[in-house]
Amino acid sequence: MTTINPLNSLKITKRIADPVHGLIRLNEIEAKVLQHPAFQRLRDITQLGIAKYVYPGAMHNRFSHSLGMLQNVTDMYDSAFRNWKRYSDFCGEIEADWIFSEELFQSSRLAALCHDLGHFPFSHNLEQALDWLAETKIIDKSYRHEKLSTVIVRELLGPMLGDYVPNINALIEGDYSKMSNSMFANFLVSSSIDSDRMDYLVRDSMHCGVDHGRIDKERLLDSLIPFSISIGGKMQDVLAFHSKGIEAVEQFLLARHRMHQTVYFNPTVIGFEGGLSRAYYRISTDNPPWDLPDIYLEDPEKFIKFNEAQLFSQIKSNLQKQDSWLYQPICERSPLTKMGPFYFTMIRGGEIKPQERDRFGLLKEMQTIENPAIDWNGKDHWIFTENKEQTLLDPLPRSINEKNDNFEDARSLKNVILLVGANRNIIDPTSIDYGHTFLPFISGHTYYRFLFYCHKKDTTKIFEKLKPLLDKFDIYQSRKANILS
Repeated sequence: MTTINPLNSLKITKRIADPVHGLIRLNEIEAKVLQHPAFQRLRDITQLGIAKYVYPGAMHNRFSHSLGMLQNVTDMYDSAFRNWKRYSDFCGEIEADWIFSEELFQSSRLAALCHDLGHFPFSHNLEQALDWLAETKIIDKSYRHEKLSTVIVRELLGPMLGDYVPNINALIEGDYSKMSNSMFANFLVSSSIDSDRMDYLVRDSMHCGVDHGRIDKERLLDSLIPFSISIGGKMQDVLAFHSKGIEAVEQFLLARHRMHQTVYFNPTVIGFEGGLSRAYYRISTDNPPWDLPDIYLEDPEKFIKFNEAQLFSQIKSNLQKQDSWLYQPICERSPLTKMGPFYFTMIRGGEIKPQERDRFGLLKEMQTIENPAIDWNGKDHWIFTENKEQTLLDPLPRSINEKNDNFEDARSLKNVILLVGANRNIIDPTSIDYGHTFLPFISGHTYYRFLFYCHKKDTTKIFEKLKPLLDKFDIYQSRKANILS
C-alpha cells in the first residue's frame, strides 16, 4: 500500500482568517467542535491572563491560539511527510502507514484544538491558588488544566468525537511514559519544540508589541523529520531535526527564553498574577460565590459557564465587601511595590559554591515569609513572594552518549531535542564538543527569579524583612533598600 500525505484526506468545510497563519481550514468534525459551548467559552479566556495590565495589546484568547496550534500540527505533518519522501533512508524504518494515517492525523489536529478546554479564567494565573486550596484541604487535590481538558473531551465531546477520544486524551495528557499512541504525534503536541509553543511565542509576541518571539518556522519545518530510535529496547518513531537546522532550533529556544524574561516572567505581571491568585484563594475559603474547582471534574457542564467576566465581577464585589487591600491592585490596577528580581542559576549535577548555596538557601527561606495556606485569612498580609524557574533544554541522557541508539526511558525525552547528523547519528546539541551554538552553555541550567512584593501603603516592613537578603547581594550594597517601581 502506498502511503499518502494525510493532508490529502482533509475535506474542508470551514475557513477562518487568522492574523498569524492566514486562512485556517477545518473539516466537518472540527467545525462541530468549534461550535460546541465548551470551545466557544475559550473566546472569554485570555491567553496571557492579567498580563493585559502591563501589555495593553495582550487581549487575545485561547480560542485563536487553539486554532493556531491546529494549523501548526498540520504544517508539521506536511513537512514531515515531504521530508520523509525525500530522505526515507535517512529517517530509518519508521511505521509510515501509521504515522501518516488519517486516524492519527485527525487525532492530532483534534488534540491541538481541544488541548486548552480545561483552562480556568485568566489561564495559568489561578493554578497556584488550586495548590493552596488542596494544601488546606478545601478541595481534595490540585490539578492542571490538561486533566480537566480530558474530562471535557470524554464527557461533553465524546458523542461527537467517538473513537478519536482515547487518542486525543493521550496526546493532551502528554505523559510519554503512558503513551500507547504514536510517539511522533506526541512530540508534535507536547515536546521541547511543539505546535503549541510554535504558535504562542509568535502570537504573544505580536499582541504584546515585542519582537522577541520571532522564530524561523520555515527552516524548522524544512529540518523536521520522523526518525526511528530505540526506547527501552523497542523501536519508536519520534520527531527529530536534521542538524542543518541547528540555527533555527537555537533561535526557537532563544525566542522562548526572551519571551519568558520580558513577558511571561515580567516582574509587574507576576505581581498582578500573584494578587489575583491570592484573591481567588481568599474568597474560595469562606462561602465562595463560585463552585470549588474539584466539582468541575465531576460535572464539567458547570465549567462552561465559568469565564473571566463572571469571575472578575465576583472577585471585585467580594474584595470590596471585605475591605481588602487586594482590591486596589486587582480591581483598580494600582501597582504593588516590588523588590527584585534576585537571580540564581543552578547547573544540574554541578557544584554550588558555598556563598551561592547560602544565598539560595536564604532566598528559599524568605519565600516562606508568607504562606497563604497557613492562617492566611487571619492576617492582614502585606508581603508575598514569587519564585519563577525555567529550564530551557536538557542534555541527552547518559545512555545515549554511551550507546547512540537506545533511550532507557521515554520520560527522559521530555525536555531534550533530537538532532540528527548527516550520518544518522544523534548529536547532543548541548555538548561542548559539538559546539558552534550557545546551546552548550544553557543546557541543564535552571534559572530562578525571586521577587518580593508589598502593599504600596506599607513599605517599611519590607526593608526590615529583606535586610538579611540585601546584605548578601552585592547589587544592593550601595542601595540597601532600593525599591524598584
